[in-house]
Amino acid sequence: MIKPVLQAPVPPEAEKRKPARLLELPGENGDLAGLLRQAAAAQRLAEERLLADLGITPPQMAVLQLLGAQPGLLAADIARRAKLTPQTISLIVANLRRAGLVREEEGTLRARPLALTEQGETVLRRGRERVEAASARLVEGMRPKRERALRRWLAGVAAGIAQPGALDGDDL
Repeated sequence: MIKPVLQAPVPPEAEKRKPARLLELPGENGDLAGLLRQAAAAQRLAEERLLADLGITPPQMAVLQLLGAQPGLLAADIARRAKLTPQTISLIVANLRRAGLVREEEGTLRARPLALTEQGETVLRRGRERVEAASARLVEGMRPKRERALRRWLAGVAAGIAQPGALDGDDL
């Protein structure tokens, strides 16, 4: 004869809770760091799709944007500003040079300033138009004060100086 297995009674609040699934999104009440990672991943995927036919990746676009704004930057400067390792920037720059989008200018033996080629300027312009349109969609319908507050907060997070009280009631 098989004995039935006795189970402890399940409290009513436990029945209401659903077990967390690995693929569930945290929603607006989720872990803030997790939400930032998911938002960044979603934006990166959108940018990858927007830039694919131009033959560049979002990190390559970031380098093109930096060089477009400040021709003559060194790879080390780009690494610091893009918050990427020098090794990663070296690989990105090598791929951009191979694609004919970036060139080295005259400099010292070790430090060679970088600049966009004519083709690089064209790709930058086209890529910028697409990325800016996607960015505009992110804040579509958002009140200007809220957008400024969000931008200020994100810039603080990126700089490592975000304050918990950075958003005022007036910002919302």
